[in-house]
Order: sequence, then C-alpha cells, then structure tokens
Amino acid sequence: MSKMKPARLILVVCIIASFIVDYSHASTSKGQGKGGGNNYEAMYGKAYDFYMLAIAGDAEAQYQLAGCYHSGCGVEENDSLAFEWAKRSAQQDYPSGIYFLAYCYETGRGCQRNMANANFLYKKAYDIALSRARAGDPFSQFVVGKIFDYGNGGVTQNQVTAVWWYRQAAEQGYPGAQFNMGNCYQLGEGVKENKSHAVYWYRQAAIQGDADSQYMLGLCYASGEGVKKDNRKAIEWFQKSSRQGHRLAQHILLRIGESW
Repeated sequence: MSKMKPARLILVVCIIASFIVDYSHASTSKGQGKGGGNNYEAMYGKAYDFYMLAIAGDAEAQYQLAGCYHSGCGVEENDSLAFEWAKRSAQQDYPSGIYFLAYCYETGRGCQRNMANANFLYKKAYDIALSRARAGDPFSQFVVGKIFDYGNGGVTQNQVTAVWWYRQAAEQGYPGAQFNMGNCYQLGEGVKENKSHAVYWYRQAAIQGDADSQYMLGLCYASGEGVKKDNRKAIEWFQKSSRQGHRLAQHILLRIGESW
C-alpha cells in the first residue's frame, strides 16, 4: 500500500493525458476497446492467491489482500474488508499490517477516523519494524522507510533516510520498496532526480508482477521519461497491469481502444 503524493499525482495525470491524445492521433482507425472481457478470470488471479494464503494465516498475504481491497486491484474495492484484513495482519505484529491499520484510522477508510489510534499504531509499527529492519528483514526495512518518508508516529520526516531504508529492502528484491525507489528517483525525493534510475527500479518490481510498477513503467514508455518513448511497450505494460485488475491501467486502455 502506497499513498500517492500530490506532486506524483499531478505528474501521472499529465502523462496519461498526453499519451491518450498522442495515441489517439496515431490510431484513429481503431474501434472501441474490448475491455477485459476475454481475460476476466485473470484479473483476479493475484488477489485470489493472496486470499488463499491470507485465510491460512499468512500475515504478509493478509496485508497484501488488504491493499487489493483498498485499491480495487483484482477485487471490488471494499474499505471495510481492507480494514479487516489489515487488522488480522496487525494482530500478528506484522509491521506492514500495523502500518496499514494506522493508515485506515488516519483516513477513516473502513472505520471511524481516530488519530489517537493511528499515531499509536504508527509508533508500534516503527518500534517493531526497526529492530527487524536492522537485522536485515526487507519487509520491515520497507515499513521503516515509509515511516521516515511520511513522518508518521512522531518520527521526524526525513526522505534521505527513507530512501536509505527503501534501498536496503529493494536490493533484496522486495517489490514494494523497488516501486518506492522508482517514485523517489522520479521526483527527486530523498535522492537527486534521475528518470533512468526510476525506470530501472520500476522494471525490477514490474518483472516480479507488481501491478503498480507495471503501470508506472507503462507511463515511462508513454512519456519517454528515462527510456525511449515507445507506445507499443507502454501498452504492453498497461496490459500486464490491467490483467491484475489495476484500474488506472484499465482506464487508459479503454480510452485508447485497446483490450487487455
């Protein structure tokens, strides 16, 4: 689960608008998109995998399933179920689950907004994650990075420190951290802006099947930022993301008349 900062959101909107106009001009003979009708079952594959692991008690899968319900990726968006699965993960003292539960309380998604609970849980996530992160656990390193990135739970915001922790997890292959590394390089948050480095990290997570990274990699190919502009490759990555139920990727494909 990643929160989209305003600057990132503005950048994404501008790239999408430019790509749709550009592609539409080059493809005026195309008919209406077919959408995902021919790949309906595949849209829910990863969410289903998370569900099967989650009901067996896997805390990471419970956290990931909460993220699926939160964003509507592979399942229908449902804030109440996102909250419930985050709570199950948090009850196992899983740092990412605790962090997600804190986010729910902070925003009031799936529950009544309660900043006291949110701050308590952010601090708990940090306290549990920090010792595990120092021992080399990539999941905990990712959480510590997020807490420094956003300044949660009384921790002073420090994006340079956030990037350091993200990198520890990313270099161990954790897709969530790789995605956030891509975001940091994309906008120069905690590191010097470098579009090609952003593409590198998005690609590392995308090839592991991370839908958000596949979507962002598609945007990079669509805009030509950090990589040679290539509309066909952009569409291929949007399709990979769409098949996992990524709604923004699906929206782009529908707008330009492409199926997934």
